[in-house]
Amino acid sequence: MKSLVVRVRVRLEREDKQVETVALANAGFESDEPEIIVPVEVARELNLYPRLPGGAIIDRYRGAGGRTFRVYRLSRGIVRAYVVAEDRLAGPVSIALTIVPGEDEAILSDQALDSFGIVLVRPGKGLWRFIDDPADKIRESVPR
Repeated sequence: MKSLVVRVRVRLEREDKQVETVALANAGFESDEPEIIVPVEVARELNLYPRLPGGAIIDRYRGAGGRTFRVYRLSRGIVRAYVVAEDRLAGPVSIALTIVPGEDEAILSDQALDSFGIVLVRPGKGLWRFIDDPADKIRESVPR
């Protein structure tokens, strides 16, 4: 059987703009605050790229294997995020948004997972739940 990962549907809102995308729930993406990495296309839909809002920070992140890459980080408060499940909407969470050129999917940090109450039950099988779900309620990853 093919290994899966946990992906959830996420709605990002900024002023009068809104976009839904699928995000990888990655507990290995450590951050000090709720953060989401997004591809350039998602940032464009929110009118956050290529013209960055005031306060944006150009930074370098280190990925798996030690590779470093340039990112554009927007502080919390610019974007609100929700997790969209079949039976509920979790959020809003004020989230830091990091634009990563070349990235092809959104990625939620460990602190974002905590803020949404996402518990990875069996990540290799794509199974998860909200922390306040009944113990027997297991959710499945959404397709990429």
